[in-house]
Amino acid sequence: MTTKNSILLIVKQNQGIDYNSLLNKFSSSYSNINSARAALSRSLKDLTTFGFIAKNNNRYFILEKGESEIFSELKNKLVISLNDSLKQKNPSDNIDSIAGKMQTMIERSKQDKALLKTSKSSLDFSVSDLEKVEENLQAKIRHIDYIAKVFREQINSLKELDFNDSFSRPLDNDSILLLRKIFSSPQDSEFAVECLSPETAEALSAELGVKCRGNSFSVPKELMEKLASILMLKGQALPAGDAVKIFSSSLKAEFSNARITVSGPFSAVQEWKK
Repeated sequence: MTTKNSILLIVKQNQGIDYNSLLNKFSSSYSNINSARAALSRSLKDLTTFGFIAKNNNRYFILEKGESEIFSELKNKLVISLNDSLKQKNPSDNIDSIAGKMQTMIERSKQDKALLKTSKSSLDFSVSDLEKVEENLQAKIRHIDYIAKVFREQINSLKELDFNDSFSRPLDNDSILLLRKIFSSPQDSEFAVECLSPETAEALSAELGVKCRGNSFSVPKELMEKLASILMLKGQALPAGDAVKIFSSSLKAEFSNARITVSGPFSAVQEWKK
């Protein structure tokens, strides 16, 4: 949009705007206020002289000629933009934008005969061209529907084959009770615990009365309930970026950011999702 049309648009949207307010809105695209003031003053003089705007007590009002000028530019931009969009190699890739512009043109054309006439004579594409775009779009929809169906079948196959899954829940009493349940597998006699922070590992192992090595330690099965209770109290207060991980023979539970994330075979994680 030209400098003059930018001013016209500001005045149109703020009828009766004073010079200083107009300058504040206009100056944002200039490196300094003096350059903006000089450009604004020159343009206001021309716009007033040629009857685009009127000045009354240092306030500016857009006239009919000014409104026509703005509408003409917006009108031309819309037509040019649509032409450019339909010239793309695959217009259907940008269908959201095209449909939006088309709707604007249709609605405005119903209200403005000048725009209707301009659109009919200036658009570089035909209704048949649009129908070809629509056909291509329908083909893409059919392909996406097919791929989505195949993808769903593949997901179901992964579930049947018990591939790994993971799910996160808030750290609360319900989650702790459920965690105890899914970590009660009879084949596990102890659980490995790993902490990102050695300080956290030392504090937890001390409360449990077990030996800590660096940032990890092992917990006998009979102490699992106590560990869960401690993490319920302290897990909410873990330092940002810290985490505590508990490993069973088939599952991993990670305490971090006041949440518990359990990872492992799909069938086992399903219990955690309930």
